[in-house]
Amino acid sequence: MEEKKEKVEEEMEEEEMEEEEMVEENEKEDGEMLEVLYCSCYGGWGISKKARELYRNKMNELNPSTNNIRYSFYERHDPLLVSIFKELGKEFDDKYSRSDIKLIPKKYEKYYDIQEYDGLETVAIDYYRYNADNFMNGIKKILKSEMNNDEKIKEIESLVLNTKNM
Repeated sequence: MEEKKEKVEEEMEEEEMEEEEMVEENEKEDGEMLEVLYCSCYGGWGISKKARELYRNKMNELNPSTNNIRYSFYERHDPLLVSIFKELGKEFDDKYSRSDIKLIPKKYEKYYDIQEYDGLETVAIDYYRYNADNFMNGIKKILKSEMNNDEKIKEIESLVLNTKNM
């Protein structure tokens, strides 16, 4: 069982390294990066009571109307949560967790997913969904434009050809 976990962990690390290299080579020049928290060990992601209290207090300072709200779900890319992680270091995690930060291009904010195996997490980007959304938005933009129908058809054909090359 332990060998299987080690093999899965190695495969996930290799996959993550390949993704990181691809991001570094192709996308960092696109600009702003997003910091995403994830659990880098088996056991599952969890934050300490101290981190939860600090988050709640800081949220209340930023927005006093949230004073009595209890937070049970955290956006892993929440800048406040990331800053608390950086501030607290090891005190951020509960006893079974070890958080780390993965940098991804901000344009993928809606397209990342946290995948988990026995608590060990990786941050994966759904490039297919990202490309499909961009394709659909391109089609909508063309259809709403002031071009005549022949020009629209040419633009859509061009968009389809460019999408095939992706």
